[in-house]
Amino acid sequence: MDFNIEDFSYRLGVLLDENNMTQTQLAKKIGTSNVTICRYLTCERIPRLDVVARIASVFNVSLDYLLGLTKDKNYQNSNENSDLNIAISISKLYSLDDKSRLTKNQIELIKKLLLANKDFILSA
Repeated sequence: MDFNIEDFSYRLGVLLDENNMTQTQLAKKIGTSNVTICRYLTCERIPRLDVVARIASVFNVSLDYLLGLTKDKNYQNSNENSDLNIAISISKLYSLDDKSRLTKNQIELIKKLLLANKDFILSA
């Protein structure tokens, strides 16, 4: 099953309603603007994975649910921390933008992320 922006948008809207939360409140919690949240809801913008992870964390749902890959909102016990670990790793990658060279550890991090997500990457 592939990522579908309409599924993400719909589920984000439902989660906002279920949690009685405004776009502005969510934006503040994840460190973005309410305009960005609005664009996610209208399918005008596709969020980065680290943003999806922050949204999933706010609503305590799995990334797979929010991305429309499963109907189960809850984390699976064996994968409970994997979503968070991936999001943390990705946020570390974004901090590499201002560096001209990658360290050996940074290269290993990139390799691990690519290998952990190879099925998703190849299906895109």
